[in-house]
Amino acid sequence: MGSSTITLSALAATTGIALANPFASTLISYDAGSNPTVGYSDALTALGSPERFTGEGIFPGGVTPFNPSWGTDELVSIGSGGHLTLGFDAEITNSASNAFGIDLIVFSNSGFIDTSWSDADPSNDGSGLVGPNPSIFGAGGEATIQISSDGSSWHTASITALDLFPTLGYSDFDLPTPGSIGLIESNFTQAMDPSILLSDFADLSFVDLVSLYNGSGGGIGIDIASTGLDSASFVRFLNESGQAFEVDGVAVVPSPSAFLLLTFGSLAASRRRRA
Repeated sequence: MGSSTITLSALAATTGIALANPFASTLISYDAGSNPTVGYSDALTALGSPERFTGEGIFPGGVTPFNPSWGTDELVSIGSGGHLTLGFDAEITNSASNAFGIDLIVFSNSGFIDTSWSDADPSNDGSGLVGPNPSIFGAGGEATIQISSDGSSWHTASITALDLFPTLGYSDFDLPTPGSIGLIESNFTQAMDPSILLSDFADLSFVDLVSLYNGSGGGIGIDIASTGLDSASFVRFLNESGQAFEVDGVAVVPSPSAFLLLTFGSLAASRRRRA
């Protein structure tokens, strides 16, 4: 058999260490706004893990930076004047110890245009090629992302397009539109380096992209430091732009102490098994 996936939750279960669910767990409120994308009105789709495999029963394929999630049961659309408010079991913590200072990661349905379909070499059509002038589709309008510790007092953490970095569901995908799930789940709580720009993706192949992600599932990293809050339990997306955007999922970046606890717990469990 191939290699198996070890996730934080699985390791926590093995070692007896409890970790809070890192994904949004409660729908607080939703207003679709004036121009949401038709058919994407189920706000419950924003709860839980972002999609790793999309289009089941219609056109199934692994979620990659060239093949984002697109099912009506996978995304919720927020049109102009609309909002989406989510609650979390895990605290969103402003921690300088988090990689790149990222405390929260948002996943949407953005994707890179595959220029292999339009380049001069038809033998590589559909192979996944960013091209010399990287272009992203599906991001929609800008999202105003706010956080709250009590669900009533809100603080703006970021105003941003939900573009970089398009979601990667599995780290062992070798095709831009794989027909089956992978064996190694990407880490949806591992932030990408925010200093990487769209231009840095020029001419990257799919293999290059997977390597650049280095185990991460991508997503838009948010640092909550500018809000002045040390922690929060709620996130709100406002659409104050003229174009709808879609949300697939939201993840809290675990504090480094959680990983240390898991490491020590894993070592202890290993020693118990050997005894």
